[in-house]
Amino acid sequence: MYKDKLFRAWVLLLIFSAVSTGVAVLIDRGNAREATGWINAAAGVVILGLALIKGRIILSRYLGLESTRFWRRGFNFGLTIYALVLLGLYLAPLS
Repeated sequence: MYKDKLFRAWVLLLIFSAVSTGVAVLIDRGNAREATGWINAAAGVVILGLALIKGRIILSRYLGLESTRFWRRGFNFGLTIYALVLLGLYLAPLS
């Protein structure tokens, strides 16, 4: 059971989701309006980075792109560009 790639991917997705939720809750409990800009920016970068990793796991393991190099690279490139655009849009008002 623990050697199954889908089970390990599922566990990783659960862990990354829990970490993302934990970061969001910690920022919210710290009254994000009163927090300095770099704390909010760091939290956004962590959450978006974890979302990017989760997307790559889903594409590789669940959709089976780990066996095809061309499609995996293409989807990873597109997903990374999209994440960078979102990160830029998130960080733009904070500066």
